[in-house]
Parts: sequence; structure tokens; C-alpha cells
Amino acid sequence: IKDPEEIELIEKACKITDDCFNHLKNFIKIGLTEKQIAKEIDDFFIDNGAEDVAFSTIVASGKNSSMPHAVPTNKKIEAGDPITIDMGCKYKGYCSDMTRTIAIGNITEEMKEAYDLVLKAQLAGIKALKAGEKCADVYQAAYDVLNEKDMGKYFRHSLGHGVGLDIHEGYNASPKSNDTFEVGNVTSIEPGIYIPDKFGIRIEDLLYISPRGRENLSKVTKKLIIL
Repeated sequence: IKDPEEIELIEKACKITDDCFNHLKNFIKIGLTEKQIAKEIDDFFIDNGAEDVAFSTIVASGKNSSMPHAVPTNKKIEAGDPITIDMGCKYKGYCSDMTRTIAIGNITEEMKEAYDLVLKAQLAGIKALKAGEKCADVYQAAYDVLNEKDMGKYFRHSLGHGVGLDIHEGYNASPKSNDTFEVGNVTSIEPGIYIPDKFGIRIEDLLYISPRGRENLSKVTKKLIIL
């Protein structure tokens, strides 16, 4: 449970992360490698007031995006690639965590439908998030949206986790969780679809359950961006 001073620090970490994503929209281009993009992210964080990354930056393009915990490689960005970018920084000890999936040049109809479905699932998870709600029920709200289109089988991790001084702390919004969300919690909401050897889509925001209700600390657009 976070106090208002802690929330301010997490908000600052999220602001740096938002700014980094907006920077990437002008930086990413065909021919760059996943590793080069990841380095740009890490450098941006340090150059803009963060003290460190919150976790190892994930940049996964093309088929690599089908692996939820991919490690950046020397694969070059190609036209038609989806790119999943999962990043976060530390500001005065507190972490941010955000994922966006973008496309390069063009996108197939299958990818577009998957993106729209993941976004719909994420919005359902966010809507379900409130104090007193069971973590497992919040997970279920997002899962049910995916499963309506027979895509639940491709969602291979929890919906979210507590974030603060550690990038994973406290509760876990998974189907087996016995935890309940409380006022003062900060959690990620991050559904994903990962189709083996094809592509993956993940969209993640950081949410704060305030005394006034839920607040989204991740401000950048979730509209599909095609560079």
C-alpha cells in the first residue's frame, strides 16, 4: 500500500517512460536491431532523470514478439514487423512498467484483430480493477474477453503484478491468486496474445487504486501505431 509521496515518485517514473515511448516513435526505423532500440531506451531513461532501468528492457520484433519474456537480439526491424516494447525505469527507487506493441510499415488483418482484442481485454481488466475486488476476478474479466474469440489459450501469464520499490511485489492478478486489491495498490494490467512462431501482442499500463477510484499512470496512446 503506497502513500501519496510514493505515488508521486511512481508517477514521475511513469512520465519518463511515457516520454521515452514518444521519443521512440521518431527513432525506430527499418534496419535498426532490437538491441539498438533497447539501448536507446536505456540511455533515454538515464539522460532524462531516471537512476536505472526497472528491469531488463524487452524489444521483440516479428516472430520474437510471440515470446512473452523475449530478450533483445541482433534481429533487424523489417517492414510488416510487430514490435513489442516492455520498459520501465527507476526514479528515486520507484519503478514504472509499460508495454506497447507497434507495427512497422503495415500490419496484417490477423494482427490488427489480435491488437483490437488485446486492447478490449485490457480495458475490461482496468474496468474491473477496484478496491475490494479479488485479483483472480480482475484477471478473469480480461481473460473472458480473449476467450470469447478462442484466444484465451494464447494468454500465458498473469494479468498484472504489484509495482513499487520492486518491479514485482506483493499480489499477483492470476487465476490462482487469493489476494484482494486495496486502496493504495499500484498494479500493472497487461493482457497479451502470443501465437507461437507468428507474433505476439501485449498492452500494459500501470494503475493506482486511489481513494477516489482507479487512476491510470501510463498516459501515452493505446491506439495502434504504424510507423
